[in-house]
Amino acid sequence: MRVDERATLREFHAAYSVLLEEGLTSNTIAAYDRAWRLRIEPTLGNVRLCELRALTIATARAAWDCAPSTKSDAIALLSGLLNLAVMDGLIATNPCRGLPRPRGKAHDSDPVSRALTEAQVARMLELTSFHPFGQRALAGLALTGLRLGELVGLRWEDVDMSRGLITVRRTHSPDGHGRLQVRATKSGHLRSIPILDELRPWLDAARETGYDRVFTGRNGGAFDSGNLARAVRWDQVRDKIATFPDGKGLRFHDLRHTFLSRLARLGVTPANLQKVAGHASITTTELYTRSSAVDAALAVAEFVRRASREVTPRGGEPAGNRRLTGTYTW
Repeated sequence: MRVDERATLREFHAAYSVLLEEGLTSNTIAAYDRAWRLRIEPTLGNVRLCELRALTIATARAAWDCAPSTKSDAIALLSGLLNLAVMDGLIATNPCRGLPRPRGKAHDSDPVSRALTEAQVARMLELTSFHPFGQRALAGLALTGLRLGELVGLRWEDVDMSRGLITVRRTHSPDGHGRLQVRATKSGHLRSIPILDELRPWLDAARETGYDRVFTGRNGGAFDSGNLARAVRWDQVRDKIATFPDGKGLRFHDLRHTFLSRLARLGVTPANLQKVAGHASITTTELYTRSSAVDAALAVAEFVRRASREVTPRGGEPAGNRRLTGTYTW
C-alpha cells in the first residue's frame, strides 16, 4: 500500500512496519509490538505524518504511564518509523530528533549494591525449602546468573556435566497476553556459562524428576515470575532475606546481580564476564567490576586512617591527633 504525506501514522505503520523488523531479535519485535499497541497507536495513531511535531510527540510521551525504559522503547520504534518516512521523502526531518530530554538526573545504577551475600543466599534457600522445585529455581538463578526466562528454557541437551558447561540457547518470555513463548536469547546469540561445584547437586536432583527441561514446576511446566513468586511465597519471605536502602524489595533479577558480582569480586576479567553474562555492551559489565559507592567510601576511610598513622617529625598517631585538634603546625 502506497501512502503519502497526508497518511496517518497508523496507515504508515501498517504499510512499512515490516521493514523495521529486519535483523531484530524476536524479543525486540515483541517489545516494539507492545509499544505500538499500548502507547503509540492510542495517542498518535490518528495524527497525519505532515502534522507530527516534536512537541506533539513529547506531549504523548509525558502521558504514557510506564517506566522510562519502556518510553525509550516506544520512542525508538517511532523514530525508526519516521526515519523511513524521511527516506521516502514524505517528511523533511524526523521530529523525534528534536525531542527534549526527560528532566531529572539519571539514576546511577549499582547492581552490586543489590547483590546478596553468601549468607543471604543460604537464608533464601532455607526459607523456600518447603517448595523444592521453586527452591531449585532460585538456586539456579543465584548460581548461574541467568535471567529467569533463560533458566526455565534450559533443556538437558544444553547441560554438559563432563565439561562443566551450560549452553544458553533460548529464553521463555511472555508475549503480552500472559503466554510464555520460546524465543532467542536477549542478545540473539548462544553463550556458555560454567557449572559451579555448588550447582551440581541441584542439577543432579533436577535430573531425577525425569522432565525434559532442567528447572520446572512440580508438574514439569515452566516458571514465570508470577507463578514462581506464588510457589515460594515471595511476598512473605523476601524481606526476611534482604532489604535495601531504596525501599525496593528483593527481585528475582537480583540473583543475577549476585552471581555476576561474585565473579567480579573473584577477579574475572570484564571481557570474560561480559561473555558469560551475555551483555551487549561492556559498559553494562563494568557496573559489576567497578567499586560500589559503599566500597569507595570504606576505601577512603581506610586511606585516611593509614595517613593519620604515618610517621611524622613529632611521632606517629599522636601527631595525627594533634592535627585534628589544631595543636599541630602543618
